[in-house]
Amino acid sequence: MIAHIAMILAVVTAGGLFLMVTGRRQREQQRTRLDVNRELYQQRKLELVAERDDGLLTMEAFARANDELDKRFVTENSELEQVADRQMGNAVWVPAVVVMVAAVILYFTFGSWQLQRQADDALAALPDLGRKVMSDQSAQTTREELETFALGLRQRLAQTPDDNGMVWQIYARVMTQLGQAEQSVDAFEKALAINPSNQQAQLGYAQLLVNFGEEQYLAQAAQLLVQVLQQDPTQQEALSLLGLIAYQRGDWQQAQTAWQLLQDQIAPADERYAAIQQALDDVEQRLVAADASLTVTVSLAPKLQDQVPAGGTLFVYITDPDGSRMPAAAVRQPVANFPITIELSDANAMLPEFVMSGLNRWQVMARISSDEQIEAAPGDLDAEPLVLEAGSATSVQLEISKIVND
Repeated sequence: MIAHIAMILAVVTAGGLFLMVTGRRQREQQRTRLDVNRELYQQRKLELVAERDDGLLTMEAFARANDELDKRFVTENSELEQVADRQMGNAVWVPAVVVMVAAVILYFTFGSWQLQRQADDALAALPDLGRKVMSDQSAQTTREELETFALGLRQRLAQTPDDNGMVWQIYARVMTQLGQAEQSVDAFEKALAINPSNQQAQLGYAQLLVNFGEEQYLAQAAQLLVQVLQQDPTQQEALSLLGLIAYQRGDWQQAQTAWQLLQDQIAPADERYAAIQQALDDVEQRLVAADASLTVTVSLAPKLQDQVPAGGTLFVYITDPDGSRMPAAAVRQPVANFPITIELSDANAMLPEFVMSGLNRWQVMARISSDEQIEAAPGDLDAEPLVLEAGSATSVQLEISKIVND
């Protein structure tokens, strides 16, 4: 590559020298023609003076001839300079364009040759790199080796793009490792178009989609995993991923089912057994919380009986004391006679993906608002918040006993 760059620089340098020499020659030629014209002009001037002194020209004729000579000298010099400028411009720009075109041709010719050589080398190294990447040594593979392996795979696929479902699958996994998600998706889809029952491609594609995390991709990944389990109901990676997808979507029952099927296949001495058990315990807690509800009895302190705003609204709600202030469950109703009993559950969630059963702790709150807004404002009446472990109680009591200040 260095040699090619040196060659291009040499061409450009030679072109520059050529332009310098050409320009100097043009200027020298221009000076020569002007000098000759000036000598002829001076000689004719002397001749006119001699003819006047010899009586061959009257003073009036001498003056006219002298003026005519001056005008002709100025005109001829101007024409010579314009012709010389045009010739010099052509002599400079034409070689300059030639030099530039030559440099561009050399760059692309040798650049393409270098790329092709890299591609050929990658294809030749494909067997050795394949054994390393696909074996237990994969953890020791460098990024440069992965990129070379990917380049070799592209050359193989370019030769027979429609007959290499396995190669497309391997290429997709390599691109995933290199962080090229778009190319990885395209490769997985090509692999599955060639062989829709390619289990490894289905699993790899599902894992990639799970990493995206968005609902549309989770649904697509779940479909792929169901196809795998239809072929092999005991496929461990598919059960693990399906449980993870269900967990991320808040489907605790499906997550529990998938992970329990997975754990049934693993010996207790296997290190994975304890990790799965921990996940199952977490799901069990969430299932209990999802079925649970909390009964909240709200009373009003006697000292605030006269402070209740006309047309006020009562809010009873649960938030995450360790996170967002967004209520996970909330009930609003006009203020009536106290005490008031309200039941909170996931059915009272403001957002389907943020529910009280998904929290580890509950902060239970009650507020009388004068403007029908749940956010605290001066003059609102509040109860002291109560924090408890999720599902640790079935009923609590709150007393509205303070006025919200600025």
